[in-house]
Amino acid sequence: MTKPRNTLKIGSFTILVVILFFMVLVWISKGVGGDMQTVVIHFEPSPSMPTIVPGSAVLVGGQKVGQVVEAGLALVGDDGDPNDIHVLVKAEVLASLKLRTDCAAVAEGPPLGGDGLVKLNLGKAADPFDGDYIKGAEPGGLGAIVSALQGELNGDDPDSLLGKIKLQLDPKDQETILGKIHESLSHVNAMTESMAKELGPGEGATLLAKLHEIVDNINRTTGQLRRELDAGEPQVLLQKAHLAMDAINDGIDSVSRILKTGEVPITNALVNIEKTTANIAIETDSSRADSLLAHLKTTNEQIGTAVKDVNTITSTMRDVVVLNRDNINRLLVNFKEASDHVKTGVKYVLRHPWRLLNAPTAQEMKQQAVFDAARSFSEAATRIDDASSQLRALAELHDGVIPNNDPDLEKIRADLLRTHQQYKKAEAELWKLLGGVNDSP
Repeated sequence: MTKPRNTLKIGSFTILVVILFFMVLVWISKGVGGDMQTVVIHFEPSPSMPTIVPGSAVLVGGQKVGQVVEAGLALVGDDGDPNDIHVLVKAEVLASLKLRTDCAAVAEGPPLGGDGLVKLNLGKAADPFDGDYIKGAEPGGLGAIVSALQGELNGDDPDSLLGKIKLQLDPKDQETILGKIHESLSHVNAMTESMAKELGPGEGATLLAKLHEIVDNINRTTGQLRRELDAGEPQVLLQKAHLAMDAINDGIDSVSRILKTGEVPITNALVNIEKTTANIAIETDSSRADSLLAHLKTTNEQIGTAVKDVNTITSTMRDVVVLNRDNINRLLVNFKEASDHVKTGVKYVLRHPWRLLNAPTAQEMKQQAVFDAARSFSEAATRIDDASSQLRALAELHDGVIPNNDPDLEKIRADLLRTHQQYKKAEAELWKLLGGVNDSP
C-alpha cells in the first residue's frame, strides 16, 4: 500500500526555492555593497574598443568592486574640435579603494563577445590621485588582439604590416626589396652576357682572343730567345757574348803587360801620391799652428769677431738714431735753413757786388727790409712745402690713414703753426714798411 503524497510540503518547498532564487538575483543585481565613489575614465574611440554599457562590471585584481553607471561618446576638447571625441565612462566603485597618480584603466571584452568590463589598476605611487578623470589605456582581451591583428593584416593600409610587406614586394619601385632584387638580377644578367661575349674566341676584341694573342707573343718571344742562345750562329746573342769575353781577356792581358813593363813609373807615381797625401794631412792638422787649416780657423774667428763688431756698431747706431731722432731732425732743418740763407746771400752778392765795399743808403735799407720780408715769405712757403712733403711721406708710411695722435703729425702741426705766426709777423712788418694798413685777418 503506497503512502499518500504530501502535496502541502512539496508546494511549500517549491515556493521557498523560488523565493530564494529571486533573492539571489536581486542581491546580484545590486552589485557590491558599501560606500561608493565615482570614477571618470576617458578611452580613445579605437575600433578595438569593446562595448561598455551601464551595468558593466569594474574589476580590481580580478574582483568586482563596482559597476559602470554611465557610458557614451563625449567631446572633451576645449577648442571645439569635433574630432576630439572620447568614450566617457562613469563608474561607481568602493570608496575604500584609494587611487594613486599612476593608476590606469583598461577596457576588456569577453572572448566570446558581449558587453565589456573595466579593469582598474590602483597604482603604487606615494601621492593620491586628484585628477578629473583617468586616461584609459589601449583595450585588452582577445577581441582587442584580434582587432589589432585584423588592422595589421589590412593590405589597403600602408602603415600596417601587410601593407608594408606589399609595398616592399612592388617590383616597379626601385627602392623596395623586390625592386632592388630585380635590379640586381638585371645587373647579373648583363654581367653574364658580357662574360659570354668576352669568352667568345671569334672576335679579336674579346678577353679570350686577347689571351690567345698574349700566348702567341710569349711563344714568339721564347722562340727568339732560343735562337739567340744557339751557339752555332755567329750573329746571335750567345756568340756575341763569347766575343765580348774574348775581348775582355785580351784587355786583361794588355793590362798585365803594362803593369809588368811600367812597374817603376807606377811605383814613383804611388810614392808621389803618398807624399801628396802626407802634405795634405799636415796642412789639415788643426793642432799645428802653421797649417792651412789653423790659418783658416784663425781667419774664421777674425771674421766672426768682425761680424760681432758690425752688429755692435749697427746696434749702437740704431740706439743713437732712436735717442737723438728729434735732434737729427732739427739739425737737418737748421742745415736746410742755413743752406737757403747762404744761397740767398750768394745770389744777392752776385747781383749787387758793390755792397761789399759801399754802405747802403736809407732808401736801400728800406728796400733791403722789403727784400727781407719777401725772403721771409719765401722761407714760409718753403716750410709749407716741407710740411706737405712730410705729410705725404707720413701718409705713405701709414697706408693713407694717419692716426690723430701720431707724434710726427703733432710736430708737423706745430711747425705749420709757427710758420703761420712768422708769416703774419713778416706781413705786418711789410705793411709797416710800406706805410699801409693791413686789413687781413
